[in-house]
Amino acid sequence: MPKTFIDLFAGIGGFHWALKELGYKCLLAVEKDEDAQEIYKRNFEQEECDFKIRRGGPTVCNRLIGDIRSLTRPSAEEKKEYRAATIAKRLKEEFNIMTGDVGVICGGFPCQPFSKSGVQKGSRDETRGTLFRDILLLTKALKPDFLILENVRNLAGPKHKETLKVIIHRIKKLGYEIEPEPIVLSPHELPIDLGSPQVRDRVFILARKVALRRGNHPKKVSEEVKKLKERPKPTWDAGMILDQSAAEDYRLNEAEMNWIHLWEDFLHIVDGMRIPGAPIWIDAFPGDQTEQKNKPKDKPMPDWEERFRKINLDFYNDICSQPDRKRKLEKWLKAIRENKPTPEGDLKYLVPASRRKFEWQANLAFPKNTGRTLKGLLIQFRPSGIRVKPATHYPALVAITQTTIIGPKVHSKLDSGHYRYITPKEAARLQGMDAIDFNKQPDPLCYKQLGNAVNVKVIKYLAEKLMA
Repeated sequence: MPKTFIDLFAGIGGFHWALKELGYKCLLAVEKDEDAQEIYKRNFEQEECDFKIRRGGPTVCNRLIGDIRSLTRPSAEEKKEYRAATIAKRLKEEFNIMTGDVGVICGGFPCQPFSKSGVQKGSRDETRGTLFRDILLLTKALKPDFLILENVRNLAGPKHKETLKVIIHRIKKLGYEIEPEPIVLSPHELPIDLGSPQVRDRVFILARKVALRRGNHPKKVSEEVKKLKERPKPTWDAGMILDQSAAEDYRLNEAEMNWIHLWEDFLHIVDGMRIPGAPIWIDAFPGDQTEQKNKPKDKPMPDWEERFRKINLDFYNDICSQPDRKRKLEKWLKAIRENKPTPEGDLKYLVPASRRKFEWQANLAFPKNTGRTLKGLLIQFRPSGIRVKPATHYPALVAITQTTIIGPKVHSKLDSGHYRYITPKEAARLQGMDAIDFNKQPDPLCYKQLGNAVNVKVIKYLAEKLMA
Protein backbone atom coordinates (compact mmCIF):
# COMPACT_ATOMS: atom_id res chain seq x y z
CA MET A 1 0.00 0.00 0.00
CA PRO A 2 1.47 3.37 -0.96
CA LYS A 3 1.70 5.69 2.06
CA THR A 4 0.33 8.59 0.06
CA PHE A 5 -2.87 10.60 0.12
CA ILE A 6 -4.89 13.24 -1.69
CA ASP A 7 -6.36 15.90 0.58
CA LEU A 8 -9.73 17.22 -0.68
CA PHE A 9 -11.45 20.30 0.79
CA ALA A 10 -8.25 20.57 2.75
CA GLY A 11 -8.89 23.72 4.80
CA ILE A 12 -5.84 24.41 6.94
CA GLY A 13 -4.71 20.80 6.90
CA GLY A 14 -6.44 18.73 9.60
CA PHE A 15 -6.19 15.52 7.59
CA HIS A 16 -2.65 16.41 6.51
CA TRP A 17 -1.38 16.85 10.08
CA ALA A 18 -2.87 13.49 11.08
CA LEU A 19 -1.61 11.47 8.13
CA LYS A 20 1.80 13.16 8.21
CA GLU A 21 2.23 11.91 11.79
CA LEU A 22 1.53 8.40 10.45
CA GLY A 23 4.26 8.72 7.82
CA TYR A 24 2.09 9.52 4.79
CA LYS A 25 2.99 11.93 1.97
CA CYS A 26 0.49 14.30 0.34
CA LEU A 27 0.51 14.01 -3.45
CA LEU A 28 -2.13 16.69 -4.02
CA ALA A 29 -4.28 19.02 -1.92
CA VAL A 30 -7.40 20.91 -3.00
CA GLU A 31 -8.71 24.00 -1.19
CA LYS A 32 -10.71 26.87 -2.67
CA ASP A 33 -10.51 29.43 0.15
CA GLU A 34 -7.52 31.72 -0.46
CA ASP A 35 -6.87 32.48 3.21
CA ALA A 36 -6.83 28.78 4.06
CA GLN A 37 -4.53 28.19 1.08
CA GLU A 38 -1.98 30.60 2.55
CA ILE A 39 -1.92 28.75 5.89
CA TYR A 40 -1.75 25.36 4.16
CA LYS A 41 1.18 26.41 1.97
CA ARG A 42 3.00 27.96 4.93
CA ASN A 43 2.78 24.74 6.95
CA PHE A 44 3.19 22.21 4.13
CA GLU A 45 5.71 23.55 1.66
CA GLN A 46 5.76 22.06 -1.82
CA GLU A 47 8.74 19.77 -2.27
CA GLU A 48 10.01 16.92 -4.41
CA CYS A 49 9.10 13.59 -2.85
CA ASP A 50 12.03 11.66 -1.43
CA PHE A 51 10.69 8.31 -2.71
CA LYS A 52 9.37 6.79 -5.90
CA ILE A 53 5.72 5.89 -6.03
CA ARG A 54 4.83 2.69 -7.82
CA ARG A 55 5.02 2.74 -11.63
CA GLY A 56 5.77 6.47 -11.56
CA GLY A 57 8.91 8.49 -11.17
CA PRO A 58 9.65 11.18 -8.58
CA THR A 59 6.79 13.60 -8.12
CA VAL A 60 6.05 16.76 -6.19
CA CYS A 61 4.55 16.49 -2.70
CA ASN A 62 2.22 19.01 -1.07
CA ARG A 63 1.14 20.49 -4.38
CA LEU A 64 -1.94 22.66 -3.76
CA ILE A 65 -4.67 23.63 -6.23
CA GLY A 66 -7.81 25.69 -5.72
CA ASP A 67 -10.80 23.86 -7.18
CA ILE A 68 -11.68 20.17 -7.22
CA ARG A 69 -13.66 20.68 -10.41
CA SER A 70 -10.54 21.74 -12.26
CA LEU A 71 -9.70 18.02 -12.05
CA THR A 72 -13.09 16.58 -12.95
CA ARG A 73 -14.55 18.94 -15.59
CA PRO A 74 -13.45 21.06 -18.53
CA SER A 75 -14.14 24.08 -16.31
CA ALA A 76 -15.52 24.64 -12.81
CA GLU A 77 -18.70 26.22 -14.18
CA GLU A 78 -19.56 23.40 -16.59
CA LYS A 79 -21.98 20.62 -15.74
CA LYS A 80 -20.24 18.28 -18.15
CA GLU A 81 -17.94 15.80 -16.35
CA TYR A 82 -14.84 14.03 -17.55
CA ARG A 83 -14.92 10.26 -17.66
CA ALA A 84 -12.77 8.44 -15.10
CA ALA A 85 -10.22 7.50 -17.76
CA THR A 86 -9.86 11.14 -18.81
CA ILE A 87 -9.40 12.26 -15.18
CA ALA A 88 -6.74 9.58 -14.68
CA LYS A 89 -4.93 10.69 -17.83
CA ARG A 90 -4.95 14.35 -16.76
CA LEU A 91 -3.64 13.51 -13.30
CA LYS A 92 -0.81 11.52 -14.85
CA GLU A 93 0.12 14.25 -17.33
CA GLU A 94 -0.24 17.27 -15.03
CA PHE A 95 0.80 15.88 -11.64
CA ASN A 96 2.58 12.59 -12.37
CA ILE A 97 -0.04 10.79 -10.26
CA MET A 98 -1.12 7.44 -11.68
CA THR A 99 -3.96 5.09 -10.86
CA GLY A 100 -2.72 2.96 -7.95
CA ASP A 101 -0.32 5.59 -6.63
CA VAL A 102 -2.76 6.93 -4.03
CA GLY A 103 -3.21 5.11 -0.73
CA VAL A 104 -5.92 7.36 0.71
CA ILE A 105 -8.40 9.95 -0.49
CA CYS A 106 -9.60 12.04 2.43
CA GLY A 107 -11.70 15.14 2.91
CA GLY A 108 -14.28 16.98 4.95
CA PHE A 109 -16.74 17.35 2.11
CA PRO A 110 -19.59 19.91 1.96
CA CYS A 111 -22.95 18.19 2.48
CA GLN A 112 -25.06 19.54 -0.36
CA PRO A 113 -28.60 18.25 -0.81
CA PHE A 114 -28.95 15.49 -3.37
CA SER A 115 -31.74 15.29 -5.92
CA LYS A 116 -34.89 14.03 -4.20
CA SER A 117 -36.17 12.49 -7.41
CA GLY A 118 -32.84 10.73 -7.85
CA VAL A 119 -32.96 9.34 -4.33
CA GLN A 120 -36.56 8.16 -4.68
CA LYS A 121 -36.05 6.55 -8.08
CA GLY A 122 -32.62 5.11 -7.38
CA SER A 123 -31.29 7.21 -10.24
CA ARG A 124 -27.59 7.06 -11.07
CA ASP A 125 -27.62 10.87 -11.20
CA GLU A 126 -28.82 11.64 -7.65
CA THR A 127 -25.40 13.08 -6.67
CA ARG A 128 -24.89 15.00 -9.92
CA GLY A 129 -24.08 18.67 -9.38
CA THR A 130 -22.80 18.11 -5.83
CA LEU A 131 -19.20 18.20 -4.67
CA PHE A 132 -19.58 14.68 -3.32
CA ARG A 133 -19.97 13.64 -6.94
CA ASP A 134 -16.47 14.97 -7.63
CA ILE A 135 -15.06 12.79 -4.83
CA LEU A 136 -16.68 9.79 -6.52
CA LEU A 137 -15.17 10.73 -9.89
CA LEU A 138 -11.66 11.01 -8.42
CA THR A 139 -12.09 7.76 -6.50
CA LYS A 140 -13.16 5.94 -9.66
CA ALA A 141 -10.17 7.36 -11.56
CA LEU A 142 -7.47 6.77 -8.92
CA LYS A 143 -8.79 3.68 -7.10
CA PRO A 144 -7.25 4.53 -3.70
CA ASP A 145 -7.00 1.77 -1.11
CA PHE A 146 -8.97 3.74 1.48
CA LEU A 147 -11.44 6.61 1.82
CA ILE A 148 -11.70 8.72 4.99
CA LEU A 149 -14.48 11.31 4.80
CA GLU A 150 -15.79 13.68 7.48
CA ASN A 151 -19.00 15.66 7.90
CA VAL A 152 -21.17 17.35 10.51
CA ARG A 153 -23.06 15.31 13.11
CA ASN A 154 -26.42 15.98 11.47
CA LEU A 155 -25.51 13.83 8.47
CA ALA A 156 -26.22 10.79 10.65
CA GLY A 157 -29.54 12.25 11.85
CA PRO A 158 -33.06 11.40 10.67
CA LYS A 159 -33.36 14.40 8.32
CA HIS A 160 -30.44 13.19 6.19
CA LYS A 161 -31.24 9.48 6.25
CA GLU A 162 -31.77 9.25 2.48
CA THR A 163 -28.70 11.37 1.70
CA LEU A 164 -26.51 9.10 3.82
CA LYS A 165 -27.99 6.02 2.19
CA VAL A 166 -27.03 7.40 -1.23
CA ILE A 167 -23.47 8.19 -0.07
CA ILE A 168 -22.96 4.64 1.24
CA HIS A 169 -24.51 3.09 -1.87
CA ARG A 170 -22.39 5.11 -4.30
CA ILE A 171 -19.13 4.30 -2.49
CA LYS A 172 -20.04 0.60 -2.41
CA LYS A 173 -20.69 0.62 -6.16
CA LEU A 174 -17.13 1.78 -6.73
CA GLY A 175 -15.83 -1.42 -5.13
CA TYR A 176 -15.38 -0.54 -1.47
CA GLU A 177 -16.27 -2.16 1.84
CA ILE A 178 -18.19 0.30 3.99
CA GLU A 179 -20.45 0.23 7.03
CA PRO A 180 -24.06 1.43 6.55
CA GLU A 181 -23.87 3.31 9.85
CA PRO A 182 -21.03 5.86 9.92
CA ILE A 183 -18.91 6.47 12.99
CA VAL A 184 -19.78 9.41 15.23
CA LEU A 185 -16.83 10.38 17.41
CA SER A 186 -15.55 13.35 19.42
CA PRO A 187 -11.96 14.01 20.59
CA HIS A 188 -13.09 14.10 24.24
CA GLU A 189 -14.21 10.45 23.95
CA LEU A 190 -10.68 9.29 23.17
CA PRO A 191 -8.22 8.30 25.92
CA ILE A 192 -6.41 11.30 27.38
CA ASP A 193 -3.12 10.40 25.67
CA LEU A 194 -4.87 10.25 22.27
CA GLY A 195 -7.62 12.89 22.40
CA SER A 196 -8.22 16.45 23.51
CA PRO A 197 -10.67 18.21 25.89
CA GLN A 198 -13.21 19.33 23.28
CA VAL A 199 -16.76 18.11 22.65
CA ARG A 200 -16.87 17.90 18.86
CA ASP A 201 -19.13 15.16 17.50
CA ARG A 202 -18.53 14.56 13.82
CA VAL A 203 -19.53 11.87 11.34
CA PHE A 204 -16.74 9.79 9.77
CA ILE A 205 -17.24 7.58 6.72
CA LEU A 206 -14.51 4.95 6.27
CA ALA A 207 -14.11 2.67 3.28
CA ARG A 208 -11.60 0.00 2.20
CA LYS A 209 -11.15 -1.42 -1.28
CA VAL A 210 -12.81 -4.82 -1.64
CA ALA A 211 -10.34 -7.75 -1.39
CA LEU A 212 -7.56 -5.51 -0.06
CA ARG A 213 -5.52 -7.57 2.40
CA ARG A 214 -3.99 -4.65 4.27
CA GLY A 215 -5.73 -2.71 6.99
CA ASN A 216 -9.09 -3.49 8.59
CA HIS A 217 -12.68 -3.66 7.45
CA PRO A 218 -14.57 -0.47 8.46
CA LYS A 219 -16.92 -2.69 10.48
CA LYS A 220 -14.02 -3.68 12.75
CA VAL A 221 -13.12 0.00 13.27
CA SER A 222 -16.75 0.77 14.08
CA GLU A 223 -16.79 -2.03 16.66
CA GLU A 224 -13.58 -0.66 18.23
CA VAL A 225 -15.17 2.78 18.55
CA LYS A 226 -18.28 1.24 20.11
CA LYS A 227 -16.13 -0.51 22.73
CA LEU A 228 -14.30 2.75 23.37
CA LYS A 229 -17.57 4.56 24.08
CA GLU A 230 -18.66 1.84 26.51
CA ARG A 231 -15.64 2.47 28.73
CA PRO A 232 -15.70 5.09 31.52
CA LYS A 233 -15.30 8.58 30.10
CA PRO A 234 -11.86 10.18 30.53
CA THR A 235 -11.60 12.89 33.20
CA TRP A 236 -10.49 15.97 31.30
CA ASP A 237 -8.98 19.19 32.61
CA ALA A 238 -9.57 22.28 30.46
CA GLY A 239 -6.37 23.79 31.83
CA MET A 240 -4.19 21.22 30.09
CA ILE A 241 -4.15 23.14 26.78
CA LEU A 242 -3.49 26.57 28.31
CA ASP A 243 -0.25 28.52 28.06
CA GLN A 244 1.47 29.91 31.14
CA SER A 245 0.56 33.42 30.04
CA ALA A 246 -1.32 35.20 27.28
CA ALA A 247 -1.11 38.73 25.91
CA GLU A 248 -3.36 41.38 27.43
CA ASP A 249 -5.20 41.57 24.10
CA TYR A 250 -7.08 38.38 25.06
CA ARG A 251 -8.47 39.82 28.29
CA LEU A 252 -12.11 40.85 28.42
CA ASN A 253 -12.91 44.51 27.81
CA GLU A 254 -14.71 46.77 30.28
CA ALA A 255 -18.22 46.03 29.01
CA GLU A 256 -17.61 42.27 29.00
CA MET A 257 -16.22 42.38 32.53
CA ASN A 258 -19.30 44.31 33.62
CA TRP A 259 -21.49 41.44 32.39
CA ILE A 260 -19.29 38.92 34.22
CA HIS A 261 -19.44 40.89 37.48
CA LEU A 262 -23.22 41.23 37.25
CA TRP A 263 -23.75 37.50 36.92
CA GLU A 264 -21.13 36.73 39.54
CA ASP A 265 -23.17 38.93 41.91
CA PHE A 266 -26.31 37.03 40.90
CA LEU A 267 -24.68 33.74 41.90
CA HIS A 268 -23.99 35.19 45.34
CA ILE A 269 -27.63 36.28 45.69
CA VAL A 270 -28.93 32.77 44.95
CA ASP A 271 -26.19 30.93 46.86
CA GLY A 272 -27.60 27.67 48.21
CA MET A 273 -30.60 27.71 45.86
CA ARG A 274 -31.01 25.38 42.91
CA ILE A 275 -30.70 27.24 39.60
CA PRO A 276 -33.24 26.05 36.99
CA GLY A 277 -32.06 24.04 34.01
CA ALA A 278 -33.73 26.52 31.65
CA PRO A 279 -31.92 29.78 30.87
CA ILE A 280 -32.30 32.61 33.38
CA TRP A 281 -34.11 35.31 31.41
CA ILE A 282 -34.15 38.66 33.13
CA ASP A 283 -36.77 40.05 30.75
CA ALA A 284 -39.13 37.41 32.17
CA PHE A 285 -38.65 38.72 35.73
CA PRO A 286 -41.32 41.20 36.89
CA GLY A 287 -40.42 44.88 36.89
CA ASP A 288 -39.57 47.68 34.48
CA GLN A 289 -39.02 45.96 31.11
CA THR A 290 -38.20 48.91 28.89
CA GLU A 291 -37.69 47.11 25.61
CA GLN A 292 -40.59 44.71 26.15
CA LYS A 293 -43.01 47.64 26.36
CA ASN A 294 -41.99 48.79 22.90
CA LYS A 295 -42.70 45.40 21.28
CA PRO A 296 -46.00 44.73 19.46
CA LYS A 297 -48.37 42.57 21.50
CA ASP A 298 -50.66 41.39 18.72
CA LYS A 299 -48.73 38.13 18.19
CA PRO A 300 -49.44 35.12 20.43
CA MET A 301 -46.59 33.98 22.67
CA PRO A 302 -44.85 30.79 21.44
CA ASP A 303 -45.11 27.75 23.73
CA TRP A 304 -41.38 27.74 24.45
CA GLU A 305 -41.45 31.40 25.54
CA GLU A 306 -44.48 30.86 27.73
CA ARG A 307 -42.72 27.88 29.37
CA PHE A 308 -39.48 29.82 29.93
CA ARG A 309 -41.35 32.78 31.39
CA LYS A 310 -43.16 30.55 33.87
CA ILE A 311 -39.90 28.88 34.98
CA ASN A 312 -38.28 32.27 35.46
CA LEU A 313 -41.26 33.74 37.29
CA ASP A 314 -41.32 30.78 39.68
CA PHE A 315 -37.59 31.21 40.31
CA TYR A 316 -38.05 34.93 40.88
CA ASN A 317 -40.79 34.25 43.43
CA ASP A 318 -38.60 31.69 45.21
CA ILE A 319 -35.81 34.26 45.53
CA CYS A 320 -38.19 36.94 46.77
CA SER A 321 -39.71 34.64 49.39
CA GLN A 322 -36.68 35.52 51.54
CA PRO A 323 -36.53 39.24 52.42
CA ASP A 324 -32.74 39.53 52.37
CA ARG A 325 -32.46 37.88 48.94
CA LYS A 326 -35.35 39.99 47.66
CA ARG A 327 -33.64 43.21 48.69
CA LYS A 328 -30.37 42.18 47.01
CA LEU A 329 -32.17 41.03 43.86
CA GLU A 330 -34.06 44.30 43.48
CA LYS A 331 -30.80 46.23 43.69
CA TRP A 332 -29.20 43.84 41.19
CA LEU A 333 -32.11 44.11 38.74
CA LYS A 334 -31.79 47.88 38.83
CA ALA A 335 -28.15 47.55 37.76
CA ILE A 336 -28.70 45.06 34.94
CA ARG A 337 -31.71 47.03 33.69
CA GLU A 338 -29.94 50.38 33.61
CA ASN A 339 -31.07 52.19 30.48
CA LYS A 340 -30.60 55.36 28.47
CA PRO A 341 -32.74 57.38 26.05
CA THR A 342 -32.43 56.60 22.34
CA PRO A 343 -32.48 59.29 19.60
CA GLU A 344 -36.07 58.22 18.89
CA GLY A 345 -37.08 59.05 22.47
CA ASP A 346 -37.37 55.46 23.70
CA LEU A 347 -35.36 53.86 26.47
CA LYS A 348 -32.81 51.14 25.82
CA TYR A 349 -31.00 48.79 28.21
CA LEU A 350 -27.22 49.28 28.42
CA VAL A 351 -26.75 45.53 28.88
CA PRO A 352 -27.74 43.85 25.57
CA ALA A 353 -30.65 41.40 25.52
CA SER A 354 -28.39 38.38 24.92
CA ARG A 355 -26.33 39.32 28.00
CA ARG A 356 -29.46 39.45 30.14
CA LYS A 357 -29.83 35.72 29.54
CA PHE A 358 -27.77 33.26 31.57
CA GLU A 359 -27.40 29.56 30.71
CA TRP A 360 -26.05 27.87 33.83
CA GLN A 361 -24.71 24.41 32.90
CA ALA A 362 -22.20 24.01 35.73
CA ASN A 363 -24.16 22.14 38.41
CA LEU A 364 -21.62 19.30 38.36
CA ALA A 365 -18.93 21.75 39.49
CA PHE A 366 -21.04 22.80 42.53
CA PRO A 367 -23.14 19.79 43.59
CA LYS A 368 -24.16 21.45 46.88
CA ASN A 369 -25.30 24.68 45.13
CA THR A 370 -23.02 26.74 47.35
CA GLY A 371 -19.85 28.74 46.78
CA ARG A 372 -20.64 29.15 43.09
CA THR A 373 -18.35 31.42 41.10
CA LEU A 374 -17.49 32.00 37.46
CA LYS A 375 -13.77 32.18 38.21
CA GLY A 376 -13.09 28.49 37.64
CA LEU A 377 -15.50 27.93 34.75
CA LEU A 378 -15.67 28.12 30.94
CA ILE A 379 -17.84 30.89 29.53
CA GLN A 380 -19.24 31.72 26.10
CA PHE A 381 -20.94 34.89 24.95
CA ARG A 382 -23.59 33.44 22.62
CA PRO A 383 -26.58 34.96 20.81
CA SER A 384 -28.74 32.80 23.10
CA GLY A 385 -27.13 34.12 26.27
CA ILE A 386 -24.05 33.78 28.47
CA ARG A 387 -23.39 30.05 28.69
CA VAL A 388 -21.35 28.66 31.58
CA LYS A 389 -19.83 25.17 31.85
CA PRO A 390 -17.45 23.28 34.18
CA ALA A 391 -13.75 23.54 33.31
CA THR A 392 -13.45 19.98 32.03
CA HIS A 393 -13.82 19.87 28.25
CA TYR A 394 -14.44 22.82 25.94
CA PRO A 395 -17.50 23.26 23.75
CA ALA A 396 -16.86 22.70 20.05
CA LEU A 397 -14.83 25.35 18.30
CA VAL A 398 -17.10 26.99 15.77
CA ALA A 399 -16.46 29.21 12.79
CA ILE A 400 -18.53 32.07 14.21
CA THR A 401 -17.43 34.32 17.07
CA GLN A 402 -18.15 32.27 20.19
CA THR A 403 -14.59 31.79 21.36
CA THR A 404 -14.45 30.28 24.84
CA ILE A 405 -13.54 32.47 27.82
CA ILE A 406 -11.64 30.97 30.73
CA GLY A 407 -12.03 32.15 34.29
CA PRO A 408 -8.84 33.09 36.16
CA LYS A 409 -8.96 29.88 38.22
CA VAL A 410 -9.59 27.40 35.38
CA HIS A 411 -6.01 26.26 35.94
CA SER A 412 -4.95 26.96 39.54
CA LYS A 413 -1.25 27.13 38.62
CA LEU A 414 -1.93 29.74 35.95
CA ASP A 415 -4.17 32.09 37.96
CA SER A 416 -3.55 35.52 36.46
CA GLY A 417 -6.53 37.17 38.09
CA HIS A 418 -8.02 37.92 34.66
CA TYR A 419 -10.81 36.49 32.56
CA ARG A 420 -9.60 35.99 29.00
CA TYR A 421 -10.36 34.30 25.69
CA ILE A 422 -8.38 31.23 24.72
CA THR A 423 -5.72 32.17 22.19
CA PRO A 424 -5.55 30.83 18.61
CA LYS A 425 -2.56 28.73 19.68
CA GLU A 426 -4.59 27.15 22.49
CA ALA A 427 -7.55 26.63 20.15
CA ALA A 428 -5.15 24.92 17.72
CA ARG A 429 -4.13 22.50 20.49
CA LEU A 430 -7.77 21.54 20.92
CA GLN A 431 -7.78 20.60 17.24
CA GLY A 432 -4.48 18.72 17.50
CA MET A 433 -2.59 21.31 15.45
CA ASP A 434 -0.01 22.15 18.08
CA ALA A 435 2.69 23.09 15.57
CA ILE A 436 0.59 25.16 13.15
CA ASP A 437 2.03 28.49 12.04
CA PHE A 438 -0.54 31.22 11.41
CA ASN A 439 2.18 33.85 10.92
CA LYS A 440 0.52 37.28 11.33
CA GLN A 441 -2.97 36.28 10.27
CA PRO A 442 -5.73 38.13 12.22
CA ASP A 443 -7.07 36.17 15.19
CA PRO A 444 -10.75 36.14 14.05
CA LEU A 445 -9.69 34.38 10.85
CA CYS A 446 -7.60 31.86 12.81
CA TYR A 447 -10.57 31.02 15.05
CA LYS A 448 -12.82 30.69 11.98
CA GLN A 449 -10.42 28.34 10.21
CA LEU A 450 -9.94 26.21 13.32
CA GLY A 451 -13.70 26.07 13.80
CA ASN A 452 -14.06 24.73 10.27
CA ALA A 453 -11.20 22.24 10.59
CA VAL A 454 -11.30 18.50 11.17
CA ASN A 455 -9.85 17.32 14.48
CA VAL A 456 -6.38 15.86 13.95
CA LYS A 457 -6.56 13.56 16.99
CA VAL A 458 -9.72 11.82 15.81
CA ILE A 459 -8.47 11.40 12.23
CA LYS A 460 -5.19 9.93 13.44
CA TYR A 461 -7.01 7.48 15.73
CA LEU A 462 -9.39 6.30 13.00
CA ALA A 463 -6.72 6.18 10.29
CA GLU A 464 -4.51 3.95 12.45
CA LYS A 465 -7.42 1.61 13.15
CA LEU A 466 -8.43 1.47 9.48
CA MET A 467 -5.03 1.21 7.80
CA ALA A 468 -2.93 -0.66 10.36
